[in-house]
Amino acid sequence: MFTGIDDVDWASLGHAYTESATDVPDLLRGLASEDPARREVALDGMYGALHHQGDVYDSTVACIPFLFELVTAEAVADRGAVVHLLCSIAGEREPDPEEIGGLFEDEVEDAAYVQPYLDAWATVRGRADVFLGLFADPDAEVRAAAATALAHVHPDPARVLGALRERLTVERDPEAVGALVDAIGRLGADHRDTLGAEAGAVLQEVVAVASHPEQRLAGLVQLARCGPASLPEDLVETVLGVMRIAYEQKASAAERPAAPERPSTDTMVSYLRGLEAAQRRNVDASRAGDLLEELHRALGDRTDPRFDLLVGQLQSPDWGQRMAAVDMAGTLLTGWRAPNDLPVALLARQLAEGEPELSHRALSELCNVAPVAGVVADVLAVCVREWDDTWQPESWDRTLFGKALQALALQGDEQAVPALTEVLAREGTVPEYLSTWVGPIGGEAAAPLVPVMHRRLGAVPSDRRTRSAEWLIAALDVLARPESLPLFIDMAEADTWRSGPAVRALARYGPAAAEAAPRLRELTASSAKSLTLRLDAARALLAVTGEVEPLLPRILPLVRDGMESHQWPTENSALKTAAALGPAGVPLAPRLRELVARHDSSKDVMVALWKVTRDADEMLPILLGRWTAFPRVRPDVAACLIDMGPAAAPALPLIREELSSPRRHNNDSRADDRSNVRYDVAADEGLLRDCRRLVAALEV
Repeated sequence: MFTGIDDVDWASLGHAYTESATDVPDLLRGLASEDPARREVALDGMYGALHHQGDVYDSTVACIPFLFELVTAEAVADRGAVVHLLCSIAGEREPDPEEIGGLFEDEVEDAAYVQPYLDAWATVRGRADVFLGLFADPDAEVRAAAATALAHVHPDPARVLGALRERLTVERDPEAVGALVDAIGRLGADHRDTLGAEAGAVLQEVVAVASHPEQRLAGLVQLARCGPASLPEDLVETVLGVMRIAYEQKASAAERPAAPERPSTDTMVSYLRGLEAAQRRNVDASRAGDLLEELHRALGDRTDPRFDLLVGQLQSPDWGQRMAAVDMAGTLLTGWRAPNDLPVALLARQLAEGEPELSHRALSELCNVAPVAGVVADVLAVCVREWDDTWQPESWDRTLFGKALQALALQGDEQAVPALTEVLAREGTVPEYLSTWVGPIGGEAAAPLVPVMHRRLGAVPSDRRTRSAEWLIAALDVLARPESLPLFIDMAEADTWRSGPAVRALARYGPAAAEAAPRLRELTASSAKSLTLRLDAARALLAVTGEVEPLLPRILPLVRDGMESHQWPTENSALKTAAALGPAGVPLAPRLRELVARHDSSKDVMVALWKVTRDADEMLPILLGRWTAFPRVRPDVAACLIDMGPAAAPALPLIREELSSPRRHNNDSRADDRSNVRYDVAADEGLLRDCRRLVAALEV
């Protein structure tokens, strides 16, 4: 083995840690060691030095022939890991020099950096037939890894599909079968036009005849990826049946032969393996559960079966499956629009299980979906009352009581007010996002909270900036209660940090805050104050006095300076002030047009240009272009379209398309996205309301 390894001039090659790769032969020999711990350390060294964070070096390329020798030597253990290493070195797809390069100004140096990636891809693909020979290997892990490798790097996908299909008829190891099924699905998805139908037919047979529940589920996952039209009509029933079998079989898992223990070493490889095992133990996960999550991802926007699956998952007798379902509920309900309230109701049903961890996770997700969770408000109110005696003032908001109260408040339900008032009155921790708690409730219903918040804020010295004081001021700002107006006027008069948020709050009061006009004029004119504060004061002055023309000579230069500041808070305030000027701010239009062209995804620039020009002929193409190119700005575009009136009629096709979409507008991830992002449901629900309003107004 390793013929010619000593003939390589390793000293002239480099890797992540040194310009001399003389340590590489020892790493390669370590991979062939009989000592499991040494193999683990060597594998970690390969990833750490020769393939550091996915990088490829000249020494990495030099290793490839010797790695191929290793994978064909049946006497060597853990060769499946070496196959995976080879695939990773090759790269996910053919390297793009323009994408990889550009790190060095010198073209020769940059080309030298890129070349190992190109060489690695070509070298592994050139030897990929070796993986075909591994299908006869006695080691099931090697056979499984070979299937993955073939779909990944072999240059003849049709030949590979035939080999995978043939191997599938004789393979008996469950893990290897799973790898074969995954590889067939990948080929079908990557080459849908040429191989999709053939791969789909193989996967349909797997689903129909496989006796192992995980194999049937794996077949459905891959079928969803490469041939979704071929999914069985009873998909949901089939999957839930598989999950039921998986749950029933779990009881007998202890009787199965234990997998051989791997060594625990001081390496990243060992750490990640242990972390994965610990995660599985902590959430009572199974391979079937992982596959079910994969199926959800593969189904993407096909939400009918996804929500039906979720409903079944949330009613599973298996605690682990319900725990996973709660997480999927958050992903699905915030990223897609549910057809009914049943998933939310079943999410709240988890609170009755008496499982603190399950309840905490369910409450977290109910907070995320609060704008569509009004159906469970009474359930949450009961939970708040039941858990009322379990909280302590410090960090109460992190308890089950606190999470239930938050979920109730975020729905805008006034049943949250008494408990929240009591908590704050008893010196409970001020929640970081208190303003988002009280905002949906509204100023009238939340009025009992205001005196308590005044007292809590008054207990903090005005010159002392604390997070709790910031959060209290933000909450009082959102509520804009009349009894808070004198407090905001006093804060605006003081030369402390509080004057900034107070000035912004005064804009909400309009003419009712006329008493503050002299101070606002003073702040607007003061060159000693920050430009951001002066702009905020100018905007509040416009709202308080209702005057525009008399203020233009002072405000226009401020806005121009703010738009040139290149500092986001100042720029943002300038754009909002420009929008507040309305048509009187038309002298700003040329600069705003320049900013629209430069910052094409900025909603504030777009809104400001519309407000000052009111030119539907100019703005409608811009608004519709932004709607299509930048989905996250759609709520602001919709608001402009409502303001535009009948001239917005050409937007109707896009509006109808939005209303028919199963995907929330701000969910810009793709169907196979593996992230656990939670999207802003309130923004999307507001968009849907505005879209319905537009349709009603424009269709008459």
